[in-house]
Formats: sequence, structure tokens, C-alpha cells
Amino acid sequence: MDDLDGWMTRAREHGDQEAFAQVVENCHHLIRATMLRETADPELADELAQEALSRAWVKREQYRPGSSPRAWLITIARSQLMEYHRRQDRDRRHLRELVRQELLRHQPPDDPQQVERLVALKACMAEIGDEHRRLFELVHGDGMSSDAAAEAMGIRPDACRQRLSRLQRRLKECAERRIEGTP
Repeated sequence: MDDLDGWMTRAREHGDQEAFAQVVENCHHLIRATMLRETADPELADELAQEALSRAWVKREQYRPGSSPRAWLITIARSQLMEYHRRQDRDRRHLRELVRQELLRHQPPDDPQQVERLVALKACMAEIGDEHRRLFELVHGDGMSSDAAAEAMGIRPDACRQRLSRLQRRLKECAERRIEGTP
């Protein structure tokens, strides 16, 4: 049994944080390098590596003594990366899909209905508060993930996703009311 396996086994069986710290110290560079190779973004690689190591601590009981801690940690890190991409894709689609559905609707650009939808949506955007507008610009203007936007705004990621969802519904309902001519 090598040192890493021994440390990880102690962390697993006894909740030994110092043993886990030894595993982290010996594997962090490998996990970060793997994430950097996958993302080409040093800040994101650091963030994902930290999240993976935090998740590894929480899931330490799933580690099988005698196996490779490096391989186990890399698996967790790749899972973090896939989860990050799923969240990012979902966030990008969220309001962009609203715009696509409400404005384009597969109609030619000179369609009066499309122009009417665009005018209605612009008017609705003018009615939203500064905080919601900032959130919208961070996620859809700057291309941030909802988690990154949450951090920038100082709110929890789940609260950020909830605000985005509510904002989408509100904009859609507002645009529909304006098109129908109701207040």
C-alpha cells in the first residue's frame, strides 16, 4: 500500500483531515493540470479542482482502499467538469431560448409579428429592475455561468438560477400581455 492509499484510507475510515490534506497536497497539481487541459482557463481550472477536492472529502467513504487515489480524484474532477458544462449550457439556453422562441418563431425577419414581439420584449426589459438587468447582462451579455454571476452579485448559486427562471417567466408573460394589448 503506497502512502497516498494509506492517507486516503485513514481519511475514509477515521475522518482524518490531516491524512486527506496529504492526499490533496500530493494530487492537487495533477487535478488542476487535468482541468486546465480540459478548459484552457486557469481560474476555472482552479475552481473546478477545488470543487472536486471538496466533493472528494464529502464522498471519502466511497473510496475503495487499495485503489488509486489519483484515479479516484481525477474521476471526481471530470464529473465536476461535466456538471459545470451542463450548468453552463442550461444557463445559456435559459433566456436565450426565450428570446429565440418569442422573437424569431421561425418567421421571416420582416414579419410584423416578429417586430411586435421585439418591441414588446424591449419594453419589458426596460421595466425590470437594475439588479435583474445586471443579472441578465452577466449571464447573457458577458456569457457567465449562473454560478459565476451569483458570485459576482454576492448571492447563492441556487438563488441566482431561481431569479433567472423567474425573470424568464416574467419577460415572457409581459411580452405576451403587451402583444395582446392588456396591461
